[in-house]
Amino acid sequence: MVSRTPERKTDTMTAIRLSIASKPGRAIGPVLLAIVLLAGGCAIDPMIRLDEQVEAEDVEVRRSAILALANLDDQRTVLTLTDVLERDEELRDMAAAAMVKKGREMVTPRKPDPIIEGISALMNNVHMPQEVRARAAWILGEIGDREAIPALKTASGAVLTDGSSAPLVRDQADIALEKLGHKSDGRPFEIPMGSVENQQLSTIPMPRPLVEDDNEEELS
Repeated sequence: MVSRTPERKTDTMTAIRLSIASKPGRAIGPVLLAIVLLAGGCAIDPMIRLDEQVEAEDVEVRRSAILALANLDDQRTVLTLTDVLERDEELRDMAAAAMVKKGREMVTPRKPDPIIEGISALMNNVHMPQEVRARAAWILGEIGDREAIPALKTASGAVLTDGSSAPLVRDQADIALEKLGHKSDGRPFEIPMGSVENQQLSTIPMPRPLVEDDNEEELS
């Protein structure tokens, strides 16, 4: 059984969709794009197949799709990976690592950076599960763009919908700020710079757990 959280509309998807639609050659919808490609004798758009595969019941099919998304040079992959991050508990961490790769590769002079802005919105959305928000903070720290500092400072005081503290989000935001050199001498990246970006990966490096095993016993 696929373990996913309920589908939600977030500012994350909106921000990234707008950024893709505003770029030359990206405003065409996936179905229309497939029709155009087929009419021209081209292979079908791979995103159509990958969007279906990340919804498969078989976790290995979904895992292979995430790896393909990480390696595919297409800005729309960020939308699909964000959806996996939000809804697929089994492969959330893998999708997060893939998004780090995308965030480092899709550097743009446009400010605010659409990927940083979208992930920041997800991190600071109190209606999202705390684990999703914490992993979003981890992504921002691993991408390594200091533009994320203001949003991370906000997340360092994160709360839940009832106003109580969101410790997972706060901890990951503080760690991310250290990685970005904010009020500290710095902290090493889990995924070293230059180790994943602009190359075809056979495997995706997995992040450390949000909660270590000994702490999980204390929280249970």
